[in-house]
Amino acid sequence: MFEIGIFSFGDTYPHPLTGARQSAHESLRDLIDRIELADRLGLDFYGVGEHHRPDFSVSACSTVLAAAASRTKTIKLGTATIVLTTDDPVRLYEQFATLDQISAGRAEIGLGSGVFLESYDLFGVDYEDRKWIYDEKIELIAAIDTSEKITFGSKSRPPLDDLIVWPRAYGEHLSIWQTTGLTEQSFERAARLGLSVQTGAPAAEFDRLAGLVATYRNKGAERGWKPERLKVALSAHAYIGDDRRKALDTFFPHYQAYVSNMRLNRGKPAPTREQFEETAADLNSNIIVGDAEHVIAKLAHQRARIGHDRHIFQIDWRAVPQADQVRAIETLANEVAPALRKQTTATEAAA
Repeated sequence: MFEIGIFSFGDTYPHPLTGARQSAHESLRDLIDRIELADRLGLDFYGVGEHHRPDFSVSACSTVLAAAASRTKTIKLGTATIVLTTDDPVRLYEQFATLDQISAGRAEIGLGSGVFLESYDLFGVDYEDRKWIYDEKIELIAAIDTSEKITFGSKSRPPLDDLIVWPRAYGEHLSIWQTTGLTEQSFERAARLGLSVQTGAPAAEFDRLAGLVATYRNKGAERGWKPERLKVALSAHAYIGDDRRKALDTFFPHYQAYVSNMRLNRGKPAPTREQFEETAADLNSNIIVGDAEHVIAKLAHQRARIGHDRHIFQIDWRAVPQADQVRAIETLANEVAPALRKQTTATEAAA
C-alpha cells in the first residue's frame, strides 16, 4: 500500500508577513495536536526531526514521539531525521525500542548526519569527521538490531564486548531508515544492511534517483532482504489549499522567506516568484503546492517514475498557520491518500 505521511521540525520562525512567532510550548502543543489529527484521519506516518536552535522546537525526538504515542492508535511514529553522528547508537536504539514497545510496534527511526553545525558544537564532534563517524555508527545500530548481545569495535564510542542492549523492538526488528543524499555509496550501504531509505531530490536529479532506487532494491534482494526491509520514502515541502492559484499566492512568502534564510550564508539570491512557480509546476520537483487534484497528479507521476512506498510532506514550512496545516492534513487524508491508494491497488492488480 502506498503511504502518505507528514514530517515536522517544530518550525518557530516568525510569520513572513505578520512577524508573529510561536513559543516552543505553542509549537509543540500544536504539533502533538496535528499528529493526533493525522492518526484519527488515517494517515500512515508522522515524523519529527532534530534541531538545536531557536528556529525549531524539536530537539528531543523520542520525547515528542512518546507524547504522541500516548494520544494515537495506528499511525507510525518516527524521525524525519535524527543526527546519528552526534548521538550514541546504543542509547538511540534503547530509546526507540522503548517507543516501539509503548506504541505496540509503531516506532521508526530515520538516521542522518545532519547539515546544521549546532549539534556538532553542542556535543563536541568535529564536523570534518562526520563521514567516518556516521559510517561506523550506522553499522553499529544495524548490528544492534540483529542481536540483543553485541560485540563491536569502535573508534567513535567505547567498544562493546558481548553486551546486552535492552529493550528489544516490539516485533522482529526496529524499523530503521537511512536518511540519505543521492550517492551510490549510501544506497549500496542501505541495501547491504537491510535499511529502508528516506530521501529527496530536486527536479534536476529525479532521473538519477530512479536509477539509484532500482539498484538499491536489486542489491538488497540479492542480499536476501525481504521487500518490507527495503522501503523507500520521498520527502517534499507542501502547501495544499482549495484553489491552486490561491495556494501558490499564499505559500510564496513562506517559501521565499525560508529559502532566502537558507541561502543567506551561501551568497545566493532569494528565489523570485517566477522561479518558485516554475519549480512548483515541474512534475519532478519536491515543492508541491496546489489543490488536491494537482497534488494527486504530481504524486502519481512521481510514483510511476520511482515506485516508492511512501511520500512525506513538510507542511509547517516557515510559520504556515495551524489552521492551514489542519486543512492540509484533512485534504491529504480525505482526498489525496484514498485516490493514490486506489491507483496503487489497480496498478498492482494489473501487474
